[in-house]
Amino acid sequence: MSLSRGDQIQLEVQRVVSYCLFVLLGPVLKLLSRYYFHYRIDDLREIRDQYRDLQRQSEGALLVCTNHLTFIDSLIQGVILNSMWGYLSDFSSLPWNLPESTNFEHSLAYRVICYLGKSIPVTRRASSEQSRRSMSKMQYVLERGDNISVFPEGKRSRDGRVDVEDFSYGAGQLLANSPETRVLCVYMRGMKFGGFAEFPPKGEEFTLRMALFEPKSELKGLRWVRDVSTQIVGQLKVMEDEYFSEQGRALSGSRSERGDAREPRTIR
Repeated sequence: MSLSRGDQIQLEVQRVVSYCLFVLLGPVLKLLSRYYFHYRIDDLREIRDQYRDLQRQSEGALLVCTNHLTFIDSLIQGVILNSMWGYLSDFSSLPWNLPESTNFEHSLAYRVICYLGKSIPVTRRASSEQSRRSMSKMQYVLERGDNISVFPEGKRSRDGRVDVEDFSYGAGQLLANSPETRVLCVYMRGMKFGGFAEFPPKGEEFTLRMALFEPKSELKGLRWVRDVSTQIVGQLKVMEDEYFSEQGRALSGSRSERGDAREPRTIR
């Protein structure tokens, strides 16, 4: 299903409005994360440098595939991956988000934030025509070179771990229609709590790690979509296992013995 000219214009207008007002929204998110929630992050500068390098290296857009624990994972990830000025200098690096419409349609404030935050609303159990239209919007955004952030699991994890048994095939569908898009797997969690919640607790310290991932499959059609989606979720699970393995080693020795005396940085 090709995207209508009207929908293309709406997306372009949304992008321009979002960019123009980002100088207002960006500082608000920064102040909230820093002074209200007191969120902190390990290796903030290194993470942003890595993200910018990966963005520059990619010929096409990035499909940012992330594990999912809270309602505001997308906002936290966005604040961590780049600075406000970094996004303004390369607005394609601010990923479009795909929020579930029932989570915000009841609130005008939430709808405005989602619009300005470059969001394409999706609806669970939507009609075939609605689903195709949403997918066409995502494909259009990727083809114009803008990143998209998705949660391959399709829902928030109830036990705080990546669900490799029950997940959606949305990531695979997007890649099937946008072959030039590269996959960036991102594993993020709070180090104090890190489980299922609506919002991370105040004072949370986050860890985030990322890696380009190239799924490969000899299958065709829907089986290709399923296989690729499974590989992406599997890669997130590998990253999760590595995180907990490192945490276990850290508990067995002091920070001084590991030569790691750095304190988490406040998100700026």
